Amino acid sequence: MRFIYIIIIVFFSLFTCTICFAQEKNNAPVIKKNVSIEIPTDTAKVKKTLLKKIKDAFKFRTNFRKGEEERIIAIINRLQKPDQPRDTTINNTYVTNNNVPISTIQKQIDSLFLDFTTSVDSTKISNIDINNLIDKLLPMVQKKIDLEKEEEKRQAKIKQIHNLLQYPLGTFQTVRVNKIPVKIIFKKVVRNTEVYGFHPYWMNKFYLNYNYKVLNTLIYYGYELDGKTGGYKTLNGWDTADVVTKAKKEGCKVVLCIFDKNQKSLDDFLKNKDSQLRLINDTKFLLKEKNADGINIFFENFGDDNRYNFTEFISLFYKSLKAENSLYQLTVTLPVFDKYHNYDVGELEPYVDRFIIDFSKKNNYGPITPLKGSDYSLDAGIDRYLNKNIPPKKIVACLTYNGILWKYKSKKSEFKFYNTIVKDYLSEYNPLYDKNNGAYIDIIKNKKDTISQLWFDDVQTICEKYDFILNKGIGGIGIWGLGSDDGRPELWNALIDKTMYINVKTKILKPPVKEGMMASWKRRLIQEIELYKKLFNHPCDFTKDDSKKMFSDNLFIRITEILFVIILLIVLFCLKQKKQLGDDWTKSKLYYGILTFLSVFLAICIVLCLFLNPGFSGFGLSSSGKCETTFITVLKILGGGIIIGSLAMKFLIFPLIKPKEVP
Repeated sequence: MRFIYIIIIVFFSLFTCTICFAQEKNNAPVIKKNVSIEIPTDTAKVKKTLLKKIKDAFKFRTNFRKGEEERIIAIINRLQKPDQPRDTTINNTYVTNNNVPISTIQKQIDSLFLDFTTSVDSTKISNIDINNLIDKLLPMVQKKIDLEKEEEKRQAKIKQIHNLLQYPLGTFQTVRVNKIPVKIIFKKVVRNTEVYGFHPYWMNKFYLNYNYKVLNTLIYYGYELDGKTGGYKTLNGWDTADVVTKAKKEGCKVVLCIFDKNQKSLDDFLKNKDSQLRLINDTKFLLKEKNADGINIFFENFGDDNRYNFTEFISLFYKSLKAENSLYQLTVTLPVFDKYHNYDVGELEPYVDRFIIDFSKKNNYGPITPLKGSDYSLDAGIDRYLNKNIPPKKIVACLTYNGILWKYKSKKSEFKFYNTIVKDYLSEYNPLYDKNNGAYIDIIKNKKDTISQLWFDDVQTICEKYDFILNKGIGGIGIWGLGSDDGRPELWNALIDKTMYINVKTKILKPPVKEGMMASWKRRLIQEIELYKKLFNHPCDFTKDDSKKMFSDNLFIRITEILFVIILLIVLFCLKQKKQLGDDWTKSKLYYGILTFLSVFLAICIVLCLFLNPGFSGFGLSSSGKCETTFITVLKILGGGIIIGSLAMKFLIFPLIKPKEVP
């Protein structure tokens, strides 16, 4: 045994010496050529070679767990694929915990490779360089793995909600064990806030790509007020726009927005009661005509001297709308910062269903809607109105899908649609992120001078603002400029992700109890009676499934056949007795009475059989699906016929055929 220990110690010593010698050879400058790798000077080829070496290095790191190793190698394999066209739907996704998008991590990885290939000898890279690169790459790759997992879960949730939105009342799923139902799972999409979307009239060609099921209310920005008369300058297509019909068909409420930007026009209007009454009457007619759901007032800068007049107008409008239809809504759009004190919000509150704070206007340099740090920020704007003691559920924060391009030399700004930003800018520039202000792009000329700056919201930044609004506990989220994202589904998906969730309820079913014979017959008898009630009174509602549940329809046919045979036998018996006994047959009246009763009962049974037979189209069930006469009606007709026939026989027929008495 001791000899074996000696052999092991000697072998271990030789192995250690060999490793040390090999390490010295690796560090020796004269032998460096034997351990370095020749690579092409072209960056793409260098990257491909590096990725292969990194993947091989990961495979042989003994301190790396197998599961993580496989995932990291899978990511590296994806890095080797050719660059795909930029798609913000996948790359610029929302990431929790204030992290950067997946696309940014990918750019960091690419930049790391570029820096590496330019900082070391472009023809020779040692194993030590590779190991250093791996240590830098590992956290980035792991982060990308984690974020891609989050994104997969998010996309799976959105897909499930998309499917459930097709069933507004929810879906039921019965779980069975050995064909016995044990529980029922009920799933339904539930909103955690209201969503309002402004449809500007100039966006009419984009309405087909709206996801109406995400919206509670669509606001049609179209009624341009004529302040002098109270009528409209133009309806901008309200009376003909297909978007209104489409939204109502999809279950979305529709509101007509009345706007006026001219201070002189608003001054004339708010000081003229007749103009106000005309507007109210005209808009009530327009709402009825399109089966709409309310009015939004969007007046801008009408002057503090009209503060009281505006409150009186809103009060008058509100009372008139509610008198016409209590379900009509009156909403008012407010500026982020009411610096001219136009709106007496405390006095307006009882007459307004929702206050929509407009965060879509630009008031100074920078982003349109900063999160914090400005009088016009989301934080300041919401708190300013909450401090006026407005119920939080009456406040809606309206964001915008538009971006804004600031030009340094001309000091002018220009709004940009979201789909234009994706198409014209994100394909060329990499966005940067400011924690409180959102995403921006510096447009640089000659690689030196910044000539303009573009601020916008992508999925990540707008989701952070949605979270902020939801945490404030206010009544809803609004979107200005539906259609500016035309052709881009990611912003609709962001709304789904933040404003909807799947409510799952599970009902555990009691184990079935085997019924006794009496209980089973009693249950079947009660069910049969209920089916006949439905059949006799409402044959139009009687279905094939109801017919299959019945067990007595064939029974009536058998009863009819037996009854016919019994009546036939009684008739033969009566004829025989009459022939043999003549007038001396003392029981003739009894048998004739029984025969009459059975004949009437047979007639009822024949009518019932015909009623239950779909092949007979005179009344009752019909194979053509037409709604036929009820059984009760048929019995009334039959009874009336028997009574009329009996009276006719007694008072008309019998006197005619009765022989005259001979003296």
